[in-house]
Amino acid sequence: MGLVITPEDLQAAQAFHGNVCLGLPLGLRAGWEALAALEVPRSADKELTAIVEVAPEQFSHCFVDGIQWITGCTVGKNNLQFARLGKFALTVVDVESQQAVRVSFRAEFLEEFLQWPPVAAKSQHQKGYHPAPGEVAGIQSILDRPVEEMFRVQRFATYPVIGSPMDWTHVRCTDCGELVIGSYAHQSGDGAWCPACWDHHVHSSAQI
Repeated sequence: MGLVITPEDLQAAQAFHGNVCLGLPLGLRAGWEALAALEVPRSADKELTAIVEVAPEQFSHCFVDGIQWITGCTVGKNNLQFARLGKFALTVVDVESQQAVRVSFRAEFLEEFLQWPPVAAKSQHQKGYHPAPGEVAGIQSILDRPVEEMFRVQRFATYPVIGSPMDWTHVRCTDCGELVIGSYAHQSGDGAWCPACWDHHVHSSAQI
């Protein structure tokens, strides 16, 4: 598979994400390299699972939307998983064959990326900074750069994936009356409480 992230693809991904940003093309490129290394197409349903290593506090979470758009692995389909390791890396697994590829950005590239004026301005919280047209156009250079300058690619012959089991059970919360899936409900006595109401129930029942 050759590199085929066209300007039209980038524009469509930006529309999916909601704006022109700097982390999105990182996810597009990493996801594409994983698909190319596995020699598989974008996931139409749940043929693939993507495991993303970003952390909740990490900058440029836009990276994740790039991965969702290019791989077809999404939160809604439950085939996008998070391993919260604080890294710009992902593993894409072919569910049927259990073969997988992990793509991680080389430290030298990310250090260079962090010095790119639009990224540096954002990290330094510079208000009112507007990137020049050439800087925004430079996003395309991320999509065209040689893979060996950007990534470390690891291959796994066997990479079992354990997905989250679907819980179809549900109960009505004794306090708020809303439905909550059974595995998240707290059962006590004659009632069942959702996580949001459980602490209130426990504290209001405490005896001094």
